Amino acid sequence: MIKKFFVTFIASAAFLVSCNNDDNNNIRIDAETKIPIAERNALDDKAINQYLEDYYFSPGDTVNGKVIKSGVLTKFDTIKGNADDKYPSLKSLAKQDAAGFWYAENPYQKGSATGKTIKSIDESKITISYSAQYFLATNKTKLEDNPSQKPYGTINTYMNPTYNIGDGSAVNDPIFYRYIPSATEEKNGVKREHLELKYFAEGLKHFISTERSKQDIYSFQGVIILPSRLAFARNRYFTGTALSDRTAYRDASFIFNFELVDVEDRPKE
Repeated sequence: MIKKFFVTFIASAAFLVSCNNDDNNNIRIDAETKIPIAERNALDDKAINQYLEDYYFSPGDTVNGKVIKSGVLTKFDTIKGNADDKYPSLKSLAKQDAAGFWYAENPYQKGSATGKTIKSIDESKITISYSAQYFLATNKTKLEDNPSQKPYGTINTYMNPTYNIGDGSAVNDPIFYRYIPSATEEKNGVKREHLELKYFAEGLKHFISTERSKQDIYSFQGVIILPSRLAFARNRYFTGTALSDRTAYRDASFIFNFELVDVEDRPKE
């Protein structure tokens, strides 16, 4: 049921109206996603670095000695001397993995001293709270073309945050972490790579579980940012009904703000 919910959500949000440019695969692709790959990679890196400078982890609230709603990615205002000036930028906290993705730990909410880290997607089952977003890095700077006037352009929701789903508690194995196609989907050419983001899982290896109650109000412990080349790049994506390379996620970079609540050994299937 959870899998169906997420796939239905993606199917309703993923398609873009195509424009008049032909890609190498003879499909119509927006000009923004047709620039040379080397230029796309450089643009992604520039946008991510700007994002890291512009955002910080919110400190959250303390209720009965417990920190809640911490770690939400929040944009600095532009007024010097305001309260947010005292918070460290993501840039000051972030590290870049050798693979090319970025990650940062929230100084206000870290993993448990006895927490676990994942081994691999198929060995580790996760319980996680998250906010998942994406953007298409752009070199457009005019206000009418890019309201933010930043290289990351508009930040969009990839999947509804867990605190807006059901009872708001953490979920198990979201589809961008692990997705097993059905027999029918496999017959139609659907593979795990058409939904899973393996470098998200690699990013999780830099974090340990918080081991808080799965019903606790979220308190995000970190962020993982994947440039498009480590996400879906220009590959096909499973919308829930078909495979397509004309989705909103073509050339998109992804931002995962999350709390890894628990890690368990996955039973062998």
